[in-house]
Amino acid sequence: MLPSLRRTRSSVVAAIVVVVAMLGSVHAGELTDQRGRTVAVPAPAQRVVFLPMPAPSTYMAIDRSAAHVAGMNPASASAMQSGILGRIFPSFDKIPTGITRGAGVVPNVEAIMALHPDAVLQWATSGDEPIAMLDRAGLTVLGLRYGGQDEVEGAIMMMGRLAGQAPRAAAIIERQRQRRDRLATALGGLHDTERPRVLHLTRASDSFAAAGRDSYSDFVIRTAGGRNAAAEIGGSRTVTLEQLLVWNPDVILLGNFDTATPDDLYRDPRLQGVAAVRQRRVYRVPLGGYRWDPPSHESALAWTWLAALLHPARVATDLRAEMRGWYTFLYGHALVDSEIDDILHARQNGGSAGYARFAAMP
Repeated sequence: MLPSLRRTRSSVVAAIVVVVAMLGSVHAGELTDQRGRTVAVPAPAQRVVFLPMPAPSTYMAIDRSAAHVAGMNPASASAMQSGILGRIFPSFDKIPTGITRGAGVVPNVEAIMALHPDAVLQWATSGDEPIAMLDRAGLTVLGLRYGGQDEVEGAIMMMGRLAGQAPRAAAIIERQRQRRDRLATALGGLHDTERPRVLHLTRASDSFAAAGRDSYSDFVIRTAGGRNAAAEIGGSRTVTLEQLLVWNPDVILLGNFDTATPDDLYRDPRLQGVAAVRQRRVYRVPLGGYRWDPPSHESALAWTWLAALLHPARVATDLRAEMRGWYTFLYGHALVDSEIDDILHARQNGGSAGYARFAAMP
């Protein structure tokens, strides 16, 4: 991007931040959610309950605190326990998690009402019973959509307004856009033959589910200069061993919603014909303040991580330095080397091709 265009866009973003802040002060009691529904809610909210799993960590980054998270999905707490956010916000383990009925996002309405929330965030799927249950209970419900990057940015801004931190949310969005622009410049002009075929897998019992063309993983793969090996399917689907062999991806990414590791695939005799296994290009996706698979306030780091693996000559960034900068910006936390290694799954990914470039300097 030309310097003049960067300055122009920065000026526009700054103006938007000022306008958003002014609107937030005048209409602090109303928010329009991602269903298009306008609701009255006290802002800044003091007690917010989150059913979508990525949302509480994003809210903590915007709010710079865990104090206003009144309840969250138990899977969110599990990610915080496994990742670094539990160390950054140690009070997270006191946040109630009994707000769902079993796994997933079906709400325990009685438990949520007992928390006396100012607002409840739930997935905004049209006509979906899990959000309708909350509406019927008379709770103040904000619908969230987290599919494409535009929806992610809208969700971040909505949470910023809810927290009374609209300029902060806008700054997070702008920083992510700047990283995306830099990657687009670095990877511009790539021919399809130069884009590795990448497959994102999540273990489902004894099989794997692949992320297809309508998934956020597809967006990440394309942003990082790859091609989605599963682009012929939509969404996420369980796939057979035979299909994996047919797709024959150059790179395999293993998600963070299960315990599968690169060694599991390297040792599987049935997968020895897959290029990614033969060339030891299987990587477990990092787990930071939240899992880097789905969209979040840390997504720019996920794009950078994958782009550096796929195109090391074009994306010669110091990922560890970038992570330090982002974590200072998001959380006011200075990462140490051992924390970076844990986020990047340095031990599990250490035997995979090219991962040494992310190692700490001796």
